[in-house]
Amino acid sequence: MTKTTVKNLSVMRTEESDRALKTIMEAGMDQSTATRWALKLAANILEAAWLAGHEERGKVPDMRVQYKVKR
Repeated sequence: MTKTTVKNLSVMRTEESDRALKTIMEAGMDQSTATRWALKLAANILEAAWLAGHEERGKVPDMRVQYKVKR
């Protein structure tokens, strides 16, 4: 088992970021978990887009979200 070093990250909160955080927390996460989840999700989306060639690495591609109809 590897030891994890805890490092804190400080970011300025805005009304917009607080609204986004509140929305994510509705899925049952605390603030820290929700923040880590959102960061990991964004990184995975960018990595997948770059690997698929939708945009060159380092540029944010135009994105669209598609949902399946729940049956």
